[in-house]
Amino acid sequence: MREGGWSYVFGDLRVEQAADLIAAAQLFATSPNGVLPWRGRPDSLKRGLVARIPPIDHLENFS
Repeated sequence: MREGGWSYVFGDLRVEQAADLIAAAQLFATSPNGVLPWRGRPDSLKRGLVARIPPIDHLENFS
């Protein structure tokens, strides 16, 4: 997890797509704003995105 970063829930992934998760983790780690960029994201993770959960501090701005 990354402070100030979004959390992601993916579904419908197969064991053969484990490398896609690693590639996405590398993209996420280098993202300056804590968001997993769409460009460069493996196709399986573009199709398999179930939810994107904002960081807690983002939600506190709405209360």
